[in-house]
Amino acid sequence: MSNDDIRLIMRGDDFGFCHAANLAFEKCFTEGVLTCGAVMVSAPWFEEAAEMCRRNPDWQIGVHSTFTAEWKYYRWGPVLPPTEVPSLVDDDGYFRARTAEFRDSNPDLGEVEAELRTQIDRALAHGIDVAYLDHHMAAIRSTPQMQEIELKVAAEYRIPVSTYVGEEKTPVPDDIPQEPRWLKEAELLRLLKPGLWLRIEHPGLDVPEMQGLRESWLDDGPYIAKARQAQTDAIVASEVLNVIEERGITLVGYRDIRDRMRESGEL
Repeated sequence: MSNDDIRLIMRGDDFGFCHAANLAFEKCFTEGVLTCGAVMVSAPWFEEAAEMCRRNPDWQIGVHSTFTAEWKYYRWGPVLPPTEVPSLVDDDGYFRARTAEFRDSNPDLGEVEAELRTQIDRALAHGIDVAYLDHHMAAIRSTPQMQEIELKVAAEYRIPVSTYVGEEKTPVPDDIPQEPRWLKEAELLRLLKPGLWLRIEHPGLDVPEMQGLRESWLDDGPYIAKARQAQTDAIVASEVLNVIEERGITLVGYRDIRDRMRESGEL
């Protein structure tokens, strides 16, 4: 790779958290420019997501370490029995809704590490070639001690941690139009300079399942479904692909990075 190359990781988060998200990921991988998908191992629709991954071994999949459950009426908890990780859950055995609530509950670091390892192990046991590790709602990065756990565990599994392997998140200047979403994506990609860039989206569909989702501290109605449908539309938009081709942007996945780092001895 030349220093003049523009490389782009298009990462999708929250794979496995509901059926509509899984269908959106499938569309974004097969029709769009998605290069990586971060799967939520503890979420209710993980089994379907894992089966999709087994059918499509070329998909580059990471573990979206999950220690929060933010939706009203739609909750999940740890992979480990709640009795084994009591500091990670509320009185009903679910993860807490917000990262601050998780952090301020003073979670036991041994329990955090045990749950993180179990999430990775479950993904591997379901036939997923885990290409990287990242985080849901930055929960595991909410204290320096938990960040150390994340990096230690990733090193032991010899997988890179997203945003720690030299990539920079794509800038979003104020003058880029917000709607339609595909236009924002296309204009943003036109601004990229040489280097390795990370773009994070949350694929979803504007269907009844997702229309029922509410963040537990808000009452946004169908906003979530519309917003995530817009992100799916942007990932598959021909205009976005055209900009990538015009600018000679190389699409990169974390398996590519992982394998290179393993070969070089960095992992």
